[in-house]
Amino acid sequence: MWLKLTEMMKHTYRWIRYAQERRKVKSNIGVGRVQDQNLLNSYSASSKKLIVFLVPGLDWPTGKEKISGGTMSIVSLCEETGGMQQLHGSQTILCTLRGESRLVKHTLFANQTSVYRFEQLSFYFKSLQQVIIHVPEYLVSHFFKTLKPIDLKWLNQSGLVHINVLNQNIRLMPAPEILVCLRKIASTITITTAHQKYCTQAYRDYYGFPLHKFSVWISPENYTNKTWAEKENLMVVSPDQHPMKAKIIDQLLTIPNLTVQIIQNLTYEEYKALIARAKWSLTFGEGLDGYFIEPVFCGAIGFAVYNEDFFTNEFKAIKTVFLSFADLTANINSMIKLLDNPSDFFAHQILQFELLSRYYSKEVYRDNIRKFYEGDYTIS
Repeated sequence: MWLKLTEMMKHTYRWIRYAQERRKVKSNIGVGRVQDQNLLNSYSASSKKLIVFLVPGLDWPTGKEKISGGTMSIVSLCEETGGMQQLHGSQTILCTLRGESRLVKHTLFANQTSVYRFEQLSFYFKSLQQVIIHVPEYLVSHFFKTLKPIDLKWLNQSGLVHINVLNQNIRLMPAPEILVCLRKIASTITITTAHQKYCTQAYRDYYGFPLHKFSVWISPENYTNKTWAEKENLMVVSPDQHPMKAKIIDQLLTIPNLTVQIIQNLTYEEYKALIARAKWSLTFGEGLDGYFIEPVFCGAIGFAVYNEDFFTNEFKAIKTVFLSFADLTANINSMIKLLDNPSDFFAHQILQFELLSRYYSKEVYRDNIRKFYEGDYTIS
């Protein structure tokens, strides 16, 4: 009986997977037709120069779009690059990798950029003399492995090939020997960073390629900044997993009248509206990430644990940036009670705000992008 049941379950599972794959194929065909028409309408096939940004496709196995800070950063870089065509003389395009589930456009955050697929490029752009491909760090190996002979031939015929690795998270960077493999297809290789902490001579020496700081699109003027009196007694918490997360949240819930909300299942605009209301934020992620920075730019106080891979040394002086999760657990409740008044809240909040403003500026961000296309790298 058990064997029969097991075989039935396997048979049912195979049919479910088959149905999922059929739906995926039909969906991809429909999206592909739209992408082909969009390419024809928006790009000149006789272009001599092209800049490509790679992003992941739809989430697997759900088949749905998934919002992430990394994807938003890449789309922002693509849009800013597109606005500098007079500088670099290239058309700019956003693509998913081969084999990725297709999408026409990201819909969970505001943007003006259509999405294409990498395999369209070799069929459409036949006259290139230069191509720059921006590849997220965690997709470098996958990108290299998914290239087909037709892609390799296209790259070989495209004149100068420059591959730039988008190092948005130093912990996701591939080993130097993997980057060296890119020399088989590229005459120029560079690395750009999202954080100051890993844009250093030491990392330039370690990876062996020019290093340049892009930073990210986050900037104070993009947010509604509210005062202590305008805020709700709300703590927003990043969706990241951590073994101490449940314990810390239970502890926070003992604070009278404090509401704790984990950020999930929101569009970006809904997320921005939520953090504008919040008085506090807590990240279980990288530390110096959007769940820390953006609420601070909205007038909240951010709590995090110091992460030496992302934070610079100045953040050690911020008393809501703790040295460990044990330290955070022992002190976060008392720190909230201490700061929950207009004068102490303002003094600490403005300290965080001004420190973050040194590193995150739209003007500096755009200037960094411009310098990249001029070949003026942070560390050559």
